[in-house]
Amino acid sequence: MNRWTRHVAVAWIAVALLPAGGQAAGTWALRLEGPGYGALLDVAVCESVILTVGATNHLHMPPYEGDVLIVSVSPEGDVLWETTWGSEGYEQAWGVSLRPDGGALVFGETDSLGAGDRDFFLIRLDASGEVEWVETYGTSQREWPFGMLELSDGDVLLYGRTNGSAGGPENLYAVRVADSGELVWTFTEETTASEIILDAIETGDGGIVLCASHEEDPMLVALDASGERLWTVPYELPGWQFGSVIAPVADGGFLLAGFSMLESGRRQADVWLARTSADGALLWETTFGRSGEDDYAQSLLAVADGTFLIGGLGQDLPLYKVDADGTVLWERRLAEGAVFAANGLAATEDGGAVIAALKQIVNGRSYDALLLRVDSAGRLQP
Repeated sequence: MNRWTRHVAVAWIAVALLPAGGQAAGTWALRLEGPGYGALLDVAVCESVILTVGATNHLHMPPYEGDVLIVSVSPEGDVLWETTWGSEGYEQAWGVSLRPDGGALVFGETDSLGAGDRDFFLIRLDASGEVEWVETYGTSQREWPFGMLELSDGDVLLYGRTNGSAGGPENLYAVRVADSGELVWTFTEETTASEIILDAIETGDGGIVLCASHEEDPMLVALDASGERLWTVPYELPGWQFGSVIAPVADGGFLLAGFSMLESGRRQADVWLARTSADGALLWETTFGRSGEDDYAQSLLAVADGTFLIGGLGQDLPLYKVDADGTVLWERRLAEGAVFAANGLAATEDGGAVIAALKQIVNGRSYDALLLRVDSAGRLQP
């Protein structure tokens, strides 16, 4: 599969995203600009390396052209290697998982390979970024990816949606895949409503809880380890709620985050945060965000002290810290002058985080890719 890989020149630029004043020790911000860089969509961290993935072109309109972008970075922000993967069609990466041998699994979408239209792909990389194998998963219809979950036994769950029948609605779609790339099982069900899997977590007993959307409402779906549905809980709330990310809470319940928009008046989106019990019962919900601006929860990370980081999509790159009761402990705006999205969050050993992000340019018709490392207080500078 070497014909699918090409290494490109490193083009990282250190940028001062915040006003001058010096950065906190160990923090940095890097931006990739130009036609070869579109977005960073996920990030994984270990002691010696940060691996971030995304796309050279992240446009949401035809023509769909672009390659997978993969960059390996040291904890200090130095680029170790950079590569792209793709063909004449459209490829981009939505998830990355570091493996025990120093390699990685990269997940995304392709319309160059597969069963037809657009399909899931999974790439196995060695420690230097060379492709060891590529597998695809999907139907003759279109599959759209949203993420990858690393499971406790070394398998991964790839999830998103499928148009399982021509002209039909969007259906939940997930595949469990072994570390070798072998398909273990597929979960999907045809419905008359549009349903999408947006995030997923593994429970202590090896089960899986899917964070999904059902039309304009959030929904949780629990599966056992073999992919059989255990229960489904939809949340039919006033207005439009979009639960895009999920994290476990210490008591066995779940924290959901996304956005909420009222049915009437100015259709402003605010961050939506909700907590459920272990069986999916809604315990409470709340919203927050800047007045007069749209804010969305794009990523969610459970922190070792029992709190949570929420990476936002909104003006000036929002980052929030909340507790398990929904109290906003602090809010940071890490950049200025544009709409940014914090698509991926990964914890660092010092209590900080690395953020895979994008900057919107020209009303969403182009993007720049960013990678940031913040301290435990969410700061790029003191």
